[in-house]
Amino acid sequence: MSTPSKDPKPATANEIRAILGPSDDSVIVEILKVGPTYDEVLEAYAWLASDDYLHRRLHHNLHGRAAEVFDILEAEMPEPDEG
Repeated sequence: MSTPSKDPKPATANEIRAILGPSDDSVIVEILKVGPTYDEVLEAYAWLASDDYLHRRLHHNLHGRAAEVFDILEAEMPEPDEG
């Protein structure tokens, strides 16, 4: 049986939703345009979901499509309270 993480094909919209949970369709479309694999979406989401928000914003070690997905997801995040 093949698992999504071993498939070099671009992730499907359903696979992306399985990783991200409920997401705006425009975010899914933007990610699909990048053409990342399941693993690349998973890696970007893991970085985004990490507890160390400041470190994540200052520097991430993602490259290529995973970095592009990270940037799309980060742009959709609400800004932390500045009060």
